[in-house]
Amino acid sequence: MVLRLLLSFAIVGLARAQVPSDSLTHYELGEIVVGPGGIQPREPSVSTVQRVGLAGIAQSDAESIDRVLRSIPAGHLQTNSRGETLIYLRGAGERQVSLFFDGALLNVPWDNRIDLSLIPSEVVGEVTIAKGVPSVLYGPNVIGGAINLTSRELRNPGSLTQISGILGSHNASQARFTWLRRSKQFRSTVYLGASGRDGFGLPRNADLPYSQSSEMLRTNTYRNMRSAFGQVAWHNENGVSLGLSLLRFDGRKGVAPEGHLNPEVSNVRFWQYDGWETNMSILSGQMPVGSGTLRGAAWYSWFDQSIEQFSDATYAHSEGIQTDQDNTFGTRLTLLQEVSDSGTLRAALNLLTSQHRQINNADPWDRQSYRQHIYSNGLEYTWAGPVQVTAGASLDILATPETGDKPSRAPQAAYGISIGALHQLSQNITFRAAAGRKVRFPTMREMFGEALGRFLVNPDLKPESSLLTEAAARIENIDSSVEAVFFFNRTYNTINQHMVAVPGEELRRRQRINLDGSRVTGLETVLVSRMSRGLLMNCNMTWMKPRALNNGHVEPLVEKPSWLGGCSLTLRSTGGVSLIVESQITGRAYGLADDNSLVMLPASQVIHTRLAWLALFRSMSAEVFARVNNLTDDMTLPQLGLPGPGREVHAGLQLAF
Repeated sequence: MVLRLLLSFAIVGLARAQVPSDSLTHYELGEIVVGPGGIQPREPSVSTVQRVGLAGIAQSDAESIDRVLRSIPAGHLQTNSRGETLIYLRGAGERQVSLFFDGALLNVPWDNRIDLSLIPSEVVGEVTIAKGVPSVLYGPNVIGGAINLTSRELRNPGSLTQISGILGSHNASQARFTWLRRSKQFRSTVYLGASGRDGFGLPRNADLPYSQSSEMLRTNTYRNMRSAFGQVAWHNENGVSLGLSLLRFDGRKGVAPEGHLNPEVSNVRFWQYDGWETNMSILSGQMPVGSGTLRGAAWYSWFDQSIEQFSDATYAHSEGIQTDQDNTFGTRLTLLQEVSDSGTLRAALNLLTSQHRQINNADPWDRQSYRQHIYSNGLEYTWAGPVQVTAGASLDILATPETGDKPSRAPQAAYGISIGALHQLSQNITFRAAAGRKVRFPTMREMFGEALGRFLVNPDLKPESSLLTEAAARIENIDSSVEAVFFFNRTYNTINQHMVAVPGEELRRRQRINLDGSRVTGLETVLVSRMSRGLLMNCNMTWMKPRALNNGHVEPLVEKPSWLGGCSLTLRSTGGVSLIVESQITGRAYGLADDNSLVMLPASQVIHTRLAWLALFRSMSAEVFARVNNLTDDMTLPQLGLPGPGREVHAGLQLAF
């Protein structure tokens, strides 16, 4: 009761008389933030770059960043059978999209992905999405795109305090505190947050014949989460800056079982994350070097999780606990050099080393250690002129000196190249095109992970390599912009999985294999229009044809929709009242059954609404809001047996000084 009262009535401290604008100040490498400092002009990119600003993040009212990313054009969110929420861009596969926070890799290298539902949204001030042909300066493992989350900070001198509380369906609650300050040479940020829920609501028409007893809550989808972030940075008028950031989030949650599978004949995960914890420290800075600028970031992260497996959907009898520990050190150095009046040279050095320890608590002697090193060097040059041309090349190396009790592997090396051109035909019309080759190395988990007996290992997996191409046209004026992007991606040695019958075992196991390849052809369109002073429309639609190529056969890629789209209308009145209506469309896709056959996943459409009132009182602002997600309680089915949440109702209050 005390927590609910605190959430409903936020109390804030004193602050300055003037509320400064809450914005971003950062440097970019391609689109990767690598250090603190002043605002830098964003050069037009030859490949697709999209952004979600602070307003879009705040109006999602989400405790984690996954709900924010659902608005990305051609982005498909999915929660898998491990309970991890992931994003796929333009039909990309698992582990092909890398996430960064202020330039530091968030993906856990053991699996090259991270559960988006664990990342607090309140610490993020902007999301930058690089699709198509990401810069070679990103390094390897971004053939499906790169997403950079930029921390919040103030643009102007002053301070800002925000406290918010949200209550919702199924005992959902959030409490968040943010404090930002900026002076002439220093800036700082402090964030604290906590959230929890009993579980996700079960949508109507959900067909779950197994492992589902409640008519209200999806089995085993509870979650409790805590997060903290702190940052301090210094800079001077000579262009020297230094910043330190500390990020932590932890909690525990359940994993929904696959409700279409009979546990008596299929291998179903009855899992709970008894604890997961991520800690990250980031040191970044920059300094002038001759006529150029040297920028850099170094980070250290440690990730712990404990997975407990149960015998059935009652979660009463434990069958064992697996503890994973990951320690990662990474660094990135970049040099930006203007070359007379002809263009700009960018060079980057990326180093990453990570150790994964795996402990099976049921067997004290079953302790495995895995280690990997990733090296990447990249050069990129942009020629200025009527036609902007950018070309780059990189060399990437993966070494795995420790492989637990599994066979060792020799180091792997791969190259990346990219070239693109941009031409502004007039003030309102722009054309661009890009092509490139990138590689994703197989992760240690794909090669050696057994997932508590669910998978067979395959240490002979080959790297995926992709030929990425896109061509785009953009037309814009003061009030509107429309962009159409045609893309074609051809991937070789695509890593997928199939079911394997193991002699002497009743239940089939999964195993990762290399397919001959895959291809995705698509058209992405985005329309943004300010229809009137108080009405903004933002719509996107992407058509895709994702296909797997294997042994001369062509078939749909598993769990890749043929259509993805969304449209939002934002209406604001002069009295501070705002109404947002969002619609999201997911086209037909196919899931993989236990017998390796394809099962159709139906198309879906969901509607979200948000109503808010913002009041300004001199140095203070207060917003009261209510949000309904999945207004019509429709079922979405991104994966067999794992439907999305049903209707959710939230309401809250945010105060800012």
